[in-house]
Amino acid sequence: MRHPGSGSRCIARNNPFILTLMAAALGSAGLLGSAPAAAQDAQVAAQEEQAKEPINSVVVTGVRRAAQSAQAIKKNSDEVVDSIVAEEAGKFPDKNVAEILGRVTGVQIRREFGEANSVIVRGLPGLTTLLNGREVYTSNGRNLYLADIPTTMLQRIDVYKTQGAEMVEGGTAGVIDVRTSRPFDFKGFTANLAGRVEHRDKSNTNDPQLSGMLSNRWKGAYGEVGVLAGLSYQKGNYHDEVTWNSPPERPVAGNSTVTGPFDLGHVNYQGERMRYAANWAVQWRPVREVELYAEGWSTRIDHDAERQFFVGHLGWNAQPWTATGDVDWGGGRYTNPVYTLIPGTNQIDTVTATKPAGNAHIFTLSSNQSPRDDSEGHQGAVGARWDVTRNLRLTTELARTTSRWKQDFPIMELLADPQTVTGRTYVNGGAWFDYPGTDMMSPSSYRLGAFIDNWSASNGQSTDWRVDANYDNGDTSLFREFSAGVRVAARKASYQHESMNFLPPNANLPAVGSVPGLLCPSMPLANDYGMNQWLVVCNNYQHANIDAVRKLYGRDGRTAPDPYSLFRNEEDTAAFYLKTKFGFELGGIPIQGTAGARMVRTELDVNGFSNVNGQPVAVNRQTSDNDVLPNLTLKALLTKDLIARFNAGKAIQRPNFGDFNPGVSLGATPNGQGIYEGGGGNPDLKPVVGKNYDAALEWYFAPTGSITATVFKHDFENYIIRRLGMETIDGLPYRMDRPRNVNEGQLKGIEVGYRQFYDFLPGWLGGFGLEANYTYMKGYLLEDGVKNPFVGMSKNAYNIVGLYERGPWSARLAYNYRSQFVDAYNYRALGFDMIVDPIKTADASLSYRISENVGVTLDVENITDRTYHDYHGIPSNPRDVRRYDRVVGLSLRWRM
Repeated sequence: MRHPGSGSRCIARNNPFILTLMAAALGSAGLLGSAPAAAQDAQVAAQEEQAKEPINSVVVTGVRRAAQSAQAIKKNSDEVVDSIVAEEAGKFPDKNVAEILGRVTGVQIRREFGEANSVIVRGLPGLTTLLNGREVYTSNGRNLYLADIPTTMLQRIDVYKTQGAEMVEGGTAGVIDVRTSRPFDFKGFTANLAGRVEHRDKSNTNDPQLSGMLSNRWKGAYGEVGVLAGLSYQKGNYHDEVTWNSPPERPVAGNSTVTGPFDLGHVNYQGERMRYAANWAVQWRPVREVELYAEGWSTRIDHDAERQFFVGHLGWNAQPWTATGDVDWGGGRYTNPVYTLIPGTNQIDTVTATKPAGNAHIFTLSSNQSPRDDSEGHQGAVGARWDVTRNLRLTTELARTTSRWKQDFPIMELLADPQTVTGRTYVNGGAWFDYPGTDMMSPSSYRLGAFIDNWSASNGQSTDWRVDANYDNGDTSLFREFSAGVRVAARKASYQHESMNFLPPNANLPAVGSVPGLLCPSMPLANDYGMNQWLVVCNNYQHANIDAVRKLYGRDGRTAPDPYSLFRNEEDTAAFYLKTKFGFELGGIPIQGTAGARMVRTELDVNGFSNVNGQPVAVNRQTSDNDVLPNLTLKALLTKDLIARFNAGKAIQRPNFGDFNPGVSLGATPNGQGIYEGGGGNPDLKPVVGKNYDAALEWYFAPTGSITATVFKHDFENYIIRRLGMETIDGLPYRMDRPRNVNEGQLKGIEVGYRQFYDFLPGWLGGFGLEANYTYMKGYLLEDGVKNPFVGMSKNAYNIVGLYERGPWSARLAYNYRSQFVDAYNYRALGFDMIVDPIKTADASLSYRISENVGVTLDVENITDRTYHDYHGIPSNPRDVRRYDRVVGLSLRWRM
């Protein structure tokens, strides 16, 4: 589809010097560009479809308009895609991209540390993240930490389950393209300002958030110019509450069949995250055939946190037993512990252990882990399009992306001396324990333990340039469109962390009560798990006195870097694609489709250090890959509103840069079987290859009404997982934990979606709407002849979203469910899997439009006070029970 008509040809003829000079000069400099044409065409088609709405229909605004746009994008796209569109400029029902994606068919997310973070599509993590069609990432990773993008700067989000040849390679599971606004998206001047305060119940905080955007466009003697700028600030405190059991182990003396946890514990995760973000865009259209632009995006995140751990040993497993029934463990002696079993099982239910007289102690540990993260990312791009003729369009773009991350992560431990411990392994879904007769809030109960001095840092930079050509051959031809393009990119990534970070206690350490400002009470637990509160080293003390603490433990200055952790990788890619759109009739049914292929050459230069006879030796590994990625789409227009699709294609997912690191960490002492432990990267990893097939049937029975079903299948080669394997290093047997390629894997399933507003209902009932989707997945990786489901894949997942919009009122009630999944196989090599129970989340919002320019929204996240519960193999062997903040937010929004 070409926008200029005959009139634009007259403009070009009257301004040949401007047109030729601008296009030729910028083209030769590599400064022309645009986002992929497919995404733009889908948005244009959606706008045109909305324009066809009958005059006597219900007025479509806000929630309905967003749903209609998203549906039209899905209907008109060549690929299998789901979109979420802003209700108005920058207005979404959630505050960051990751949270929004939890509503999309086939997408699952995890929420922790105060927000949604990790995102998987169809149960798999192999994603490519794009910003306005350009590759974007966090630090040395392969994709962007999506929670870093506030929704206030967005126009829409596209989730591609299949990929066209013109799209940046790299996602076997899918592609997430985040679209920000540009000034030419608006008719003229527009502005919005939003303020929000959110209250979190467990952290008991009230945090401000503020965002705004200005955009305008002007016409003059030199054409049309548009400028847009947006800013966002978010502050968020959080408190995640965790109680846990260690893995079930044996034996109990005299009864080797009894199992139970050696330790129980609590963790309070609390933190404060401040996120600053900005975006800007300038567009210039000197003549209708030429458009130039520059745009950018930046984010900065300061995240100060503390993790208040408490570990309590139960004593029932301690060895060896003596003739008197006492036991040795960790330097102390226990009186023979008394335990009971869960009825009908051989699993420990309750334990009571008491220490004898003397200097021995029941092992207890209070630990305050205090990470402080600082990260920022920037991306800038310049480019344009040139409609050379009515049928030929050229685009090109030059982009630069930089991202850095660093973390200071000191840990100070306290050891306590309780007289007696009592514990239950399964109370309120988790662990319960207490210390009768010992005041766990008294400094006299503690002494200083170890100090762990952690730090790490990573960086990433890339420069990429692309040029694309598109020729419109007319709607009456068999081959209706031809396109081709080239993209070259140079990427660098680096990472390093500390060495020799563990500093044990020494005889010169002071009594904890003698150090001013050292001790603080932990945050109290919101639920009953026995001991409700304990003492920890103050979070601020660790950072404010870090050099003095280091001296107490015999070290001057920061911990030295670990040479084996260091990697500096360079990756150069060159890609070329060819694609055609075609159309014909078969038995009277219009058929549309695309066929294309992307050819990619990747050259990787890996630099790190390997351990040779205990000494770091520089390692350089250079590899190259050539990949051909074909793609085919077919779309049959069975009726005006009924569409059948078939998509087939090949995709690759390159390993994370850290997975290539040749450095290894090797244990110094063997276990009881004479085997040493170690871990590291794998510079010989191959890219994951996915062969993907989708077949869909879609019925669009109303502008905001549809029923869709998609059957999918993914076949994988060289899938990457971390797993243990025996290796011989320097003549010694090591059980090494590395990322490794698995030869075979498969995923298949079905997605079903439904959307409708019930406008046909009388009166106020006509404001109701419903969105619902369901995904079923079944898949495996073939490892050592055994088929195991993918880690993190839920077999069943669904969303139900009730909507209401009438007059100035709008409301949303959303429920999200994902079934249980495996979080780790053969957890800690103990012979059982870590399994996560189903996760259920409910959120709601209510909005009122005070005037055409002012609106207010009340929203609640985590209505049902959800829990995250995982267990060791069977439900009666729990590990974690995690509880999160319930968040109530009040927003005021102004626009004009």
